[in-house]
Amino acid sequence: MKQLILPFKSHPTFEAQDFIVSKANKEAYLWLMQWPQWPNHCFAIYGDEGCGKTHLSYIWQEHAQARRLQGDTFNTTPLLTLLEGPNLFILDDAHLIEKGEKLFHFYNHLSLTKGALLLLTRTPPAHWESNLADLRSRLNTIPALKIHDPDEELLSRLIQKLFSDLQLRVDEGVIAFLLKHMERSFESAHLWVNTLNTYALTHNRSITIPLVRELLLQQQAVETHPKSVLPANPNLPIDE
Repeated sequence: MKQLILPFKSHPTFEAQDFIVSKANKEAYLWLMQWPQWPNHCFAIYGDEGCGKTHLSYIWQEHAQARRLQGDTFNTTPLLTLLEGPNLFILDDAHLIEKGEKLFHFYNHLSLTKGALLLLTRTPPAHWESNLADLRSRLNTIPALKIHDPDEELLSRLIQKLFSDLQLRVDEGVIAFLLKHMERSFESAHLWVNTLNTYALTHNRSITIPLVRELLLQQQAVETHPKSVLPANPNLPIDE
């Protein structure tokens, strides 16, 4: 009999000591730590979903006491409201900003008032579409650093943290086994942790190598299905 899954949610921690510095993110981390000696009042960090942009921004937010906004919130908040109060900002999901003229005036205000703006985005600002030539010229000057694909050590520590956020302790051998077969990406790490947690809860089991192997075998059976719930992985058959 399958166990009823209670709606427990992950509670990710964004403390500075929990951030994992590696080759994938070291350049962005070091640049961010240079504040307030940034050569430009605006700085962008970009990368895939789940790569740690938000966590990194919380470290700077704590240091600078910056205000945090989402891209869609920026779209709906009056410009005058944005210009009130401290002029240090984090714009998460900045690629969702739709008001080009509003962003142009916001950018100029922060420049004139010696404010600072950290953009978190999927793509560098220089690649954003804009019909405003003045805004385009400014986007092209924003320093942007990418968080690159993770190496094995970073993925291992990330998976450990994701399980910890779910209040789960999983043996390092299980994580090592999973790493041998999963796709090496931030998105895949998040997907596997959530899938393993749900599967273990549903079947009232612990997360062990046999359970991971079971899910991998299920994936192998349905990997040609376009709507598979698990990330595609050609590195099978499965062995330890």
